[in-house]
Amino acid sequence: MKVLAKYHSCLDITQAAPNNYDLTAVSTIGSNNSWTKVSGQIFASETFFDLAGLAMDDKTIFPSGITCQRGTSPLLNGGAPGDNFIMLDVISAIPIDMTNDVLNWFNVGPGFPGSTLNFEHVLYMRGQRWTVDVDTNSQFPLKADEWQCGSMMPSASDRLYSYRVILINTGNASTRILTPSGRHVMQVEAVEEPTFEYLMRLKRSYDLQQSPDVD
Repeated sequence: MKVLAKYHSCLDITQAAPNNYDLTAVSTIGSNNSWTKVSGQIFASETFFDLAGLAMDDKTIFPSGITCQRGTSPLLNGGAPGDNFIMLDVISAIPIDMTNDVLNWFNVGPGFPGSTLNFEHVLYMRGQRWTVDVDTNSQFPLKADEWQCGSMMPSASDRLYSYRVILINTGNASTRILTPSGRHVMQVEAVEEPTFEYLMRLKRSYDLQQSPDVD
């Protein structure tokens, strides 16, 4: 059994204009290390689990548990009740084109019909919606909703891809938003399969890398 982990730093953004945020120029320590701006309201952090050493030993990864850990709480400055954002944590078998694919995640969900990904691609996904209400006085948002899905499919690939994506919903008044840091953690078994099964697993991993293979 092995435990693998990948880290996504805190996102710190400042409102530049209505429905348009930028990475904060002078941010807190450790913030924005891995983040890029996809659009005025979408930001993404991406990294990957390096499985090359196991792949060289002809071993297949079988996930037995996947979770997302949160380092702290989100913070909104200058906001109003109703301000909210959505945070998606995704572990995928293939790399994602942030510009073209990520908005689709918020419309239908990664790995669901209508998505650019299929069930096998998405090993794990957790979504959260954070919103400000009257009681929190526009500073400390509450978690209003949470949903999860994922295939937990085994993989013979030399990489699995880890993403955190933030969507700031239209009409937010918040002048500055800080989202919590996160850690994607996988518990896996590295198994040496019979030769034929492993070759078929390699072929399937290759096929998934070459085509979206959408349901």
